[in-house]
Amino acid sequence: MSIKKVIATIAIATTVTGCASGQMAQTRLIKQVTDGVEAQSDEIRLRNVKVIKSSTGEGILIGTLVNWSDKTDAITSVSINNLPAIYTAKTSELLRNKPITFVGQVANADAFIENLDKTPGYRVPVTFTFANAAPVTLDTLVVNGDGIYENLERYGKAVTTVETNP
Repeated sequence: MSIKKVIATIAIATTVTGCASGQMAQTRLIKQVTDGVEAQSDEIRLRNVKVIKSSTGEGILIGTLVNWSDKTDAITSVSINNLPAIYTAKTSELLRNKPITFVGQVANADAFIENLDKTPGYRVPVTFTFANAAPVTLDTLVVNGDGIYENLERYGKAVTTVETNP
């Protein structure tokens, strides 16, 4: 193979594969499209996790946890903004494909702290501790309680009205 063919092959391969995209590669420009954040510990998926600040100052957890493993695990604790959350649930067991959901019509768990000292727009750590899987800490957004977050359906509680102005 001649040197010209080798150089042409390298040039074509570099442009076709996108290796020459540099700092403007499309995969580097992806932005978070929801308020919630995601994480994973072993086979436990944490989805759409965020904190809503209520008009009474509570920090209310929203999110869903799903265990993809055949091995059962359990939530042992939840903390919001480095404070132990008040956590109640129908069950803390994470069975395969049986979600634990915080807030909503299918909510089967609730976690909150009584006094969240952050305003909407700031981020706070939320930590889940499990019986078997490693603990997970997420950098979650504090969301203003308007629109779809105005009246929250919580497990074991009446509908909560949250603040609409920070």
